[in-house]
Amino acid sequence: MWRSGAESTADVESWIARRTGDPEGRFSIVSIGERPAGFVQLTRIDKTDGHAYLGLLVDAAEQGQGVGHEALRLMEARAREMGLSKLLLEVLNDNPGALRFWMSTGFRVVGTLRRHHEHGGHRYDVAVLEKVFETGEASELAPKDLPAFPNETKLVREMAADPEVQDHRARLFSLMGKYKYAYNWTWYGRPIIQLPQDVMALQTIVLSEKPDLIIETGIAHGGSLILSASLLELLGEGSVLGVDIDIRSHNRAAIEAHPLAHRISMIQGSSIDEGIAEKIRTRAKSAKRVMVCLDSNHTADHVARELDLYAPLVTVGQHLIVFDTAIEDLPASDFSDRQWRPGNSPKTAVHTFLKANPGFVIDSELEQRLLFTVAPDGYLKRLR
Repeated sequence: MWRSGAESTADVESWIARRTGDPEGRFSIVSIGERPAGFVQLTRIDKTDGHAYLGLLVDAAEQGQGVGHEALRLMEARAREMGLSKLLLEVLNDNPGALRFWMSTGFRVVGTLRRHHEHGGHRYDVAVLEKVFETGEASELAPKDLPAFPNETKLVREMAADPEVQDHRARLFSLMGKYKYAYNWTWYGRPIIQLPQDVMALQTIVLSEKPDLIIETGIAHGGSLILSASLLELLGEGSVLGVDIDIRSHNRAAIEAHPLAHRISMIQGSSIDEGIAEKIRTRAKSAKRVMVCLDSNHTADHVARELDLYAPLVTVGQHLIVFDTAIEDLPASDFSDRQWRPGNSPKTAVHTFLKANPGFVIDSELEQRLLFTVAPDGYLKRLR
């Protein structure tokens, strides 16, 4: 509201009166029952070219209940009824929470306005986002545009802040490794070697962000490739590209014989070999939406090199997932027969990477929901 200059109740009343009295705009109060919770508006409506700017504000105390998603759904329906084909909006670049919200609802970043807004003596960069309605799209949101998560954000935050929950989680997670819990599971007939929680997270991400290329380092038995392929099959498009330094013949044969093999391709070689990386870059050039999962050698140096090579391929709005960052939080004795250990783990590389790459942020809300994950601080989303 500081953009409007409103500082008092009377100022806000005057501002709302101007908005509701504008015949060229659309303005609605967002409410929960009879309780006002914010507003949603369309401004700068251009019916000739079919676009408008969207504005949405929900009181922080009312967020996490699905109010914003519902307000957006209704205003998008109104925009379509007006014959509009595209919505635009502007978000401060240093507001990653807002950027995550808009990207989860189908908006994408299309540019940055440098030093565009001034407030309190500081000039802010602004991200410009757009959402183009599909030709023939219905006035109600299709299932593919539903919110990525159920609306239990408040409870999720309380759970994540509960010291008793976190203490039990840490103790149980350490014990689970002793019994190789992650080895209990398969996906569509292939061992996947993942926690069920991380499988749920992956399907949520893929079905929400709809990558048309998923790059995976580390193949093992192929369960993760099959999982990604099955999700892309459900979407009706896309492929998964796996790379591994040693694709064992029986695993390759099983993957190539799988009903979803038509969505899978594999490259044998080290993921940090420049020749292998160049092949993957060439493949990624033809994709519009690229997601990357790193799950091969878990030493800090290896993961750091993978991040250098493959993070640039991740498109804005997609995830970069670094698995097994949990190594950093477990006893060194758990890895006596491995090169990696606390201090030399994927999380070590991730924290160094994030300092130099502010366009990526940790998807902390997703991690809080998971509770159990092999990838704490490893679910990264590219915002710009």
